[in-house]
Amino acid sequence: MVDLIWDAGCRLGAWWDSLPERVRSVACAVVMLALIALAGAIEGTAPSGMYY
Repeated sequence: MVDLIWDAGCRLGAWWDSLPERVRSVACAVVMLALIALAGAIEGTAPSGMYY
């Protein structure tokens, strides 16, 4: 089981490395913004992180 997970991780890493740097940057930015929005929705405040 661990070998399957390791192999899948290696294949995912190889695929990620094959992408152009611009695509990787945009994908990371989109994921980060989505996580910030999700955290704001869970917290119940604006995703700006400001507390009053």
